[in-house]
Amino acid sequence: MNVVVRHVKVRSLLSPTKLGADFVINPYVGCPHGCVYCYAACITRARSGRTEPWGTFLDVKHPTASVDPARIFHKEILLSSMTDAYNPYEERSQATRAILRSLLPAQPGITILTKSALVTRDIDLFKEFPRVKVIFSFSSLDDGFRRKMEPHAAAPLKKLAALRELREAGVDTAVMAAPIFPAITDCAAIIEAAAPYVSEMNFDSLNFRSQNRERLLAMTAALHPELAGLYDEIYRRGRKDYWHRLRGEIKERCGRRGIKAAVFF
Repeated sequence: MNVVVRHVKVRSLLSPTKLGADFVINPYVGCPHGCVYCYAACITRARSGRTEPWGTFLDVKHPTASVDPARIFHKEILLSSMTDAYNPYEERSQATRAILRSLLPAQPGITILTKSALVTRDIDLFKEFPRVKVIFSFSSLDDGFRRKMEPHAAAPLKKLAALRELREAGVDTAVMAAPIFPAITDCAAIIEAAAPYVSEMNFDSLNFRSQNRERLLAMTAALHPELAGLYDEIYRRGRKDYWHRLRGEIKERCGRRGIKAAVFF
């Protein structure tokens, strides 16, 4: 895959957030994972003016001023909300690793949301922070489905191996099962596969934005034509009972495994 990479100057990497932290840092604009359902695609195009297909462009941010340690002393920082801080280009650029080094004097808590096994590279740095949590995102354990929907993200087995490595290194770990594709995402299988390595799991439904709803419905219908009727009922007719039933199943299974479950649907 060819990705057009630019280096851009920004005033600051820090943005206030309400996403379970005090600040969010997005080291990049764009994301080479190229997930076809990503909510950030439309938002990024609107903010950056980039017109290339999602997943084919990446801006590496370079702040013009360093972060004031007093501003973030013992605060909570999220990496990231609009990109994956450990996307494939990070292996070369090490922008995220440099950011982590710059944050060390302030000793903030760090939460990382990723689909990449590359995150294990920075275990040495994680041990120098008071709190680090790495949350791995799974939409499916089916690698064939992953290749269609998340073409350049890590394979599910690689993410599970990374979870295990992080856990064994003493890093706090969690799973975000999202987005859940009805009757495709096997939440029970994800729970059982991840249970040995996490004490917390989060679950969220597939929420189509108006700009990509029909395209995604067409893609899922092409991959699973037997589910076209179910998706029509859920996403065009507003059927709710599927999510109500799934919520109960998730809570029951996580409870049996001693896992704290947060369900956002």
